[in-house]
Amino acid sequence: MNRLDSIVRKKAEIQSRGVQIPPELIEELESSYNAPSIRTGRIVLCLESPAGNGELLPVFIVNGKRGAVSPLRLVKNKVGGFEVHADGKYYMDVSILPRPEFYDNFTSGGIPASKLAVIVGPKHLRSVVNQSCYYQHAKVACKFCAVQNWWNANVSKTAVDIADIIAIAVEEGAVQHISLTTATLNTPGKGLESLVEIARLIFRKTKVPMMLEFEPIADFALLASLLREAKKAGVTTVSCNIECFDENLRPEIMPAKGKVPVEAYRKTWQKCLEIFGQNEVFTVAVAGIGESDDSILRGIEMAAYHGVMTYLVPHSPAVGAAFEDMAAPEADRMLSLYEKASAIYRKHGLNLNASTAGCVRGGGFSGIKDVYNFSN
Repeated sequence: MNRLDSIVRKKAEIQSRGVQIPPELIEELESSYNAPSIRTGRIVLCLESPAGNGELLPVFIVNGKRGAVSPLRLVKNKVGGFEVHADGKYYMDVSILPRPEFYDNFTSGGIPASKLAVIVGPKHLRSVVNQSCYYQHAKVACKFCAVQNWWNANVSKTAVDIADIIAIAVEEGAVQHISLTTATLNTPGKGLESLVEIARLIFRKTKVPMMLEFEPIADFALLASLLREAKKAGVTTVSCNIECFDENLRPEIMPAKGKVPVEAYRKTWQKCLEIFGQNEVFTVAVAGIGESDDSILRGIEMAAYHGVMTYLVPHSPAVGAAFEDMAAPEADRMLSLYEKASAIYRKHGLNLNASTAGCVRGGGFSGIKDVYNFSN
């Protein structure tokens, strides 16, 4: 990687190690900055782009248990800005987005907007529309997942409320694109129906690019119908998330989802490409859950061959997951994987910068787009 990569490396280090948040900063962060989930160990820090163009690179952090013992610590400096220190010494400057005004709105039921949708990077809003996972209730949850503990799982989120809050956020100018995702539901569409319903309601109120995240469903005719409805409702981008490419490991770490054959993903991706087009169809793979580098790279190659880009994210061990005590992958490993994945995308004519909405455009959950942009 070239001389511009120091920021990219530091982003990878922060996501690997987590960041200690001093207790005396929590109230200020919660009230004045974009940190509504700081008490559950989630925060978005921003770094200046190595391109020197004033853009910010978001770093979404899930601290889990490691945050309390991380050598990295968030510090407020003498001029009111923020820094990260490593082992007590200055490491880098960071910024935190100001608290958006729409967080102060309430639903008709009295729920604060920040419990329904959150900013996860500059102009990027994300809503987990349902956190009650069917696999969790059936005792077959993915071992790296803690969706039931993300943000505010005990809040009842209605489609109308979510759409109303998002429309306010867009009108305020806080949002330019949206990610909608859900826990797996015990429905024919596994929750995709709910995502499409919310997208439709949002589209009636405001025009903003949207990404949906989902998993394959058995009724392929229903899948195709829902995807076409999503397209009509303003959805530009989709991600059907495989999580792990290692077919020997999948059933062990994903007792339910891991039984879905990889061929079902390929078939779903193909239908998504027919409807949404190249550079708008993704899958997510999590690195650091027991797989080999070779399995990841073979999977990325396979998906890219079929026209799909893999959004490779580092495992962030979350409190409440079966893997909450597992170590996060090292920064060096992630940077190496990012470089090799970037080469695969270019070989297949795929462009990480071309997506219209969602996590890849936003960039906060992974350093892969940063490496794609700033490495040789």
